[in-house]
Amino acid sequence: RLPLVQAETGMTTGVMSSQYAKLQVAQEDIKGFQGAEQHEHQRRFYEVCMVFRCKTSKFVQDPDMDKDVTGLQEADPEDKKKMELWKQRREAILRSLQNCGLHIFCYYSRDRDEVLVKVGAPPQKLRDTAARMKYKLQLKKQYLNAYAEYRHDFPGRPERGFKDRRVISHIYKTHTEDDYPDSDAIFKTLDRINLINRIITSKDKDCAGINVGKLMYDGELRAFFPLHEAAIVRDLKKNKFEWFWMTEDFSNKLRDYFGDRIAFYFLFMAFYWKWLCLVALVGLSLQFIDLLVHTPDNITAIPFCILMSVWSTFLPYFWRRQEAKYAIGWGTLDLVESLEPCRPEHHGDQRINPVTSQVEPFYPKEKRRWDYAFSVAVMTLVGSLVSCLLMIILYCRHNYRDHTPGGLWAFQIGLAWFVEFMNGRLTSISQWLTTRENHRTQSEHETAMLAKVMIFKFLNSYLILFYTAFFKHHERLFGSQMKCWQDDCFQDLSWQLAIFVFSRLTMANLYEYVEPRVKLWWRSLFMEKRAFLQTLQTALNGSIIYEMADMSAAEQQSKREKYDEFRNCDEILLSHGFATFFAVTSPWVCFATLCASLIEIGMDMRALMDSQQRPMPYKARSNEPWSTAFDVYGVLAASTNILLLIFASDQYDNWTYTEKLVLFIYLEHMLLIARLVLKVVFPQVPRNVELLQLKQEHMVHRCLENIKVEQGHDFSMFRDHRVDQIEVFENDIMECDDDDIEPVLDLGASSKAFMHGFTEEKASWMNWKPM
Repeated sequence: RLPLVQAETGMTTGVMSSQYAKLQVAQEDIKGFQGAEQHEHQRRFYEVCMVFRCKTSKFVQDPDMDKDVTGLQEADPEDKKKMELWKQRREAILRSLQNCGLHIFCYYSRDRDEVLVKVGAPPQKLRDTAARMKYKLQLKKQYLNAYAEYRHDFPGRPERGFKDRRVISHIYKTHTEDDYPDSDAIFKTLDRINLINRIITSKDKDCAGINVGKLMYDGELRAFFPLHEAAIVRDLKKNKFEWFWMTEDFSNKLRDYFGDRIAFYFLFMAFYWKWLCLVALVGLSLQFIDLLVHTPDNITAIPFCILMSVWSTFLPYFWRRQEAKYAIGWGTLDLVESLEPCRPEHHGDQRINPVTSQVEPFYPKEKRRWDYAFSVAVMTLVGSLVSCLLMIILYCRHNYRDHTPGGLWAFQIGLAWFVEFMNGRLTSISQWLTTRENHRTQSEHETAMLAKVMIFKFLNSYLILFYTAFFKHHERLFGSQMKCWQDDCFQDLSWQLAIFVFSRLTMANLYEYVEPRVKLWWRSLFMEKRAFLQTLQTALNGSIIYEMADMSAAEQQSKREKYDEFRNCDEILLSHGFATFFAVTSPWVCFATLCASLIEIGMDMRALMDSQQRPMPYKARSNEPWSTAFDVYGVLAASTNILLLIFASDQYDNWTYTEKLVLFIYLEHMLLIARLVLKVVFPQVPRNVELLQLKQEHMVHRCLENIKVEQGHDFSMFRDHRVDQIEVFENDIMECDDDDIEPVLDLGASSKAFMHGFTEEKASWMNWKPM
């Protein structure tokens, strides 16, 4: 059997007793295996960590490893059978990792209920895997920093006198400051993690073929994540201002450590708040005018409506141009969609995939259509129920505000809290419906999830605001005559929007700050046998972090939450809707959204570095599907602001309905034409990016095919000629014309053919009879 606790480097393998596992981990940390502070520049041997379950509970005794430990409960037969099965499968997986050439280091967790396995790969294994999968690496600066697939040097064939020798290893950039870099210096940490992940999960040659997602879904594998690097984490934390400004150098550092997806998210957040500065300053200026005239329904609403319509429409377009600039620098502009593996939750009949020839679950489209129909029915029912509840709250606010403590403010604050509460519940319903649809890949699952969340939250968050803007004025609701506050719907909408924005700014950020600490406190209840109040006190004092200090660095990271990109993007999308949909009635909301964006960047930065696992650094070309979501919200925001200005404000009261409709159609068409002109003047992929891409493709082709650059001069006049004169023939003597018949002029034969055709045509006319 494979020894449970072992340390392995590129040269030696040591086997030790399990009692000294923790001591060995500490010694290895000091030596630099964890990238400790004392030896920041030493080479990392392990990049990825896998956490296996070995006991059903930390209080249960394992006969094999807890023989000398007292105070543990004896496991029942069912638990013994389960732990033995886990052990067999774990050893088979670890043996498979070793057989495919990976380095592993195993040790027990602090409570001895888990086995942590650090996984690394030797340089030659990384090179072989990169060459096999045609993995793209960055070239040196003299080769335009392009990305090209990795290839081994080819020494040439003896029968050809080694003339076909091809040496290209010198073109790849080395990512180290040492004068004599290691053989794997051409790989960034991001590249190593991706290659090791490929070796672990792929079923290609010399790969382990382990279904990590299935193991985590079944509960045998607790965690699978890349290990943090202490020196890089400290460097990223040190430059806190860079997280907000996102310079090119810092964004490259962030991408090299966390991957393209997270880098694109923080780049968008920096791009977003910079774009918000203009409308925020204009909005604050116009808000003072609104305060002076005691209503936002004044002449300043017209220019601000036009500004917000153009701003919300152009924002996602110029962001896509920014995406293209960074994608060309990261080698992902020409990234094509590859065949994604199945989600571990995907189920169905086992069939052979015609593309990969591997057996995987197959779910027929007919069943999924019924699942789609069920989702539509549930969403319709839930949406109708949420709409009714919102209308009931609005009805109660109108009729019982004078008999309720707090009056109108109590109802508005309660409505904002209800909206925030329902947003969380609707997200859970969307997750349940999307899981029930049984999508094959993770990208399909996230896209379907995003569509449901957008529909649900759009209805829940903005229905009251749309009703107040367009339908509340002197209309009946459940038989009761409704009217706006002080008979000004713009002012009524402005106050309700203010409560929504402040509630979101406080409650959402407070929840995001408290949630990881509450989860950590909840887990600590099961770490130690302590009283509930004592655990609560230590959690509030922040002492739980110190209680985890006796864990190894990898074990502490395994206890953290996974990074949730979906929630972060969903929050900023919802805030973007509040800032743009009704900006005409509340110009100051843009400034509040600017502050919320800056707070969100700070909190996401802290959560990513301190309280969440390091995510897999997957490659991506853009921030899709969220860029499309912001594009949709931009079109809706432009239309909503124009509708508010024309149909809901008092600026066009003396216009007929037909004139208002014509003006609305005219402004919408002007926005459409402006966007078409924008695409012509400023292409989505900038011209300099397209030119750089063509130059990089040409450079990569020359480098990989070993094509030397020849001068364009013609030196033929200086060469010796073997033939003094080149003969020019009258015709092509090489062409064989033996089978061709030369045409001969024969007037008699031509006359006979003419008369024969004329006779047949005359006979056909004689035999014709009208119907």
